[in-house]
Amino acid sequence: MNPVRPVAAAALALFLGFAAPQVLEAQPLTPEQRTERCALIRDVAADNGIAAGFLFAGIAQAETNLSHCWSELSWACEGPVSVDCAGPVVAGAGDGPCELMQGGLGMFQFDGGTFDQTIERDGDGVLLLSGNVTRAIDFVVNMVINSQYVDVSTPEEAKAWLNQVTVDGPLWDEWITTVTHYYNGCTPTGCAVFEDRYQHYADNGVDVYFEQGEAFWVVELPPCAPIPAAGRLLEETDTCFTKGGPLPFWRVGIGGESNLHVWTGTTDAAEPFNYAQWDLTFDEPGEYVVEVSVPAGTTTQANYLIDHAGTTDEVLLDQASVDGFVALGSFEFAAGAGQRLFVGDNTGDADLRLSVDALRLTRVEAPGTGGSGGGENASSSGSGGSNAGAAGGVGGEGGMGNSVEADAGCDCAVGGEQKQSSRGLLLGLALLVAWRRRVRTMA
Repeated sequence: MNPVRPVAAAALALFLGFAAPQVLEAQPLTPEQRTERCALIRDVAADNGIAAGFLFAGIAQAETNLSHCWSELSWACEGPVSVDCAGPVVAGAGDGPCELMQGGLGMFQFDGGTFDQTIERDGDGVLLLSGNVTRAIDFVVNMVINSQYVDVSTPEEAKAWLNQVTVDGPLWDEWITTVTHYYNGCTPTGCAVFEDRYQHYADNGVDVYFEQGEAFWVVELPPCAPIPAAGRLLEETDTCFTKGGPLPFWRVGIGGESNLHVWTGTTDAAEPFNYAQWDLTFDEPGEYVVEVSVPAGTTTQANYLIDHAGTTDEVLLDQASVDGFVALGSFEFAAGAGQRLFVGDNTGDADLRLSVDALRLTRVEAPGTGGSGGGENASSSGSGGSNAGAAGGVGGEGGMGNSVEADAGCDCAVGGEQKQSSRGLLLGLALLVAWRRRVRTMA
């Protein structure tokens, strides 16, 4: 389940195996369903900084006619059950009898051996439609980096190259040759049917592009949006998020916000091999509660670095003891860019799982208006690390009002109509001071 590091470049280039493409029968999806599938592929690609989503849709069309569920290609093999299908995903029928359970899984036909071996290698998220697409994006970017037909060496360069590819344009041949060689495993010099495979991918790429129309594939890549005054949620699909390090070592998992997250194996190395980073820009300065969603993590020593307002704090989190959102603490952030949340795979407890999902930032409320729900089990060497508000979410019953024991307030010499408003103000201030003191003392 965990990566073996380091891995040779040749092995990275072939970290996925795919069955031979098949000429499929009549398309079972309706035109509307096909458009929905293409829109999902286009939008996930755009979230990853790639405007040429049609390149990925062409692969999916060549592999499964954009089908993900067995009910959409019932002549093929049945894969494992997926909630997106209310039944099994489609599995390839080109690797022997279906009872061997060795076909590729889902729309992009991920194939690491048996069904169990594929899920172990790629993560159970490939059974979800969004997870299958997300994993395909990573594979294709890595494929381009390792292609002998393309001169790039980083994910950023690979994405820039993909954004220059046009149907039947000057880079089209390099693209189709790369797909045929690295996605299908059929090389120009070592595969007798290379020309047929090449044409299969080229024809399907052209067909799906013009089926939806040129305007459909034109997208404006979303920027890394700033954090508004009230805060916001940043998914691991957000353009402010970076999935760093070798892409083959990232997997997709079921669970978390939107029922999908990513994870990688941990190491005891001195420096991170894979890492997750959210770049943070704030519209306004202020104090924000920082929470991370942690589904299915097993590392006990996830070390989060929070760069904020010219200061760096570290928060050590036992991911194995939580499931859901957990507060790392409350931190002051400056207006503008240059701030981030970072976590690396070098946790010290090797061969476990570092789980990465959504990040939630919530502005600390003014006195008397209720605070932000937090989480449990975070500890910090800096100013964060709060256990306050574990019972509820943002602004709910688990907020600041439940994290301290209420004082009786002041019933002293405040007379007349001013008594209740003054008492409420004093109580709100007492609650805020006590909550912040608890945040600091529990760090």
